[in-house]
Amino acid sequence: MMWPLFSLQHLVKHLCFGIMIRKLLMTVSACSALVLSGCSSLDVKDDKLYPGTQEEQRREKIGSLTGQGGFNLFGGNSEKSDDSGPSVGIGINSYLWRASLDTLSFMPLASADPFGGVLITDWYENPDARGERFKMTVTILSRKLSSDAVKVAVFKQKYSRKHGWQDQKVVGNVARDLEDKILTRARQLRVSKSTS
Repeated sequence: MMWPLFSLQHLVKHLCFGIMIRKLLMTVSACSALVLSGCSSLDVKDDKLYPGTQEEQRREKIGSLTGQGGFNLFGGNSEKSDDSGPSVGIGINSYLWRASLDTLSFMPLASADPFGGVLITDWYENPDARGERFKMTVTILSRKLSSDAVKVAVFKQKYSRKHGWQDQKVVGNVARDLEDKILTRARQLRVSKSTS
């Protein structure tokens, strides 16, 4: 007689526990639904505090691939000045780009972005000056061939047995001298293009 009573009490206990769990789950679900339905009324795209997707931000920043005037593969753009170089959808001066590549050709390239106009070299150690290495970043800032259209940053490190490679201050006008060499080479390229 005790055994069926025990199992009946056990069964009632489990049923009560199951009902409590269901009620709890239903309450949590209802609260979640209320919270999520409240979020659906927000219009995030109208709020300037929240940026769009990365793709939307990129398009807003750089515009379309062809720009306002369209894509012109073989030149003929009447708004383009003579010193900007051939245009193939690149937003930088092509003479400066080529001159930068030519000027830094002795150094290994880590990154080259012709659309953004950024060249980053890898570390270069001159065989005649062991224990000293340089890295450079060239940024082309404009489509015009002018002295303020190119910016060079030079980084230097020295090696010591105790500390390894340590950053050092670059003395002199190394960056300015490189900018001048790039500009001179770009002018040579432009002249050679116009005479051919």
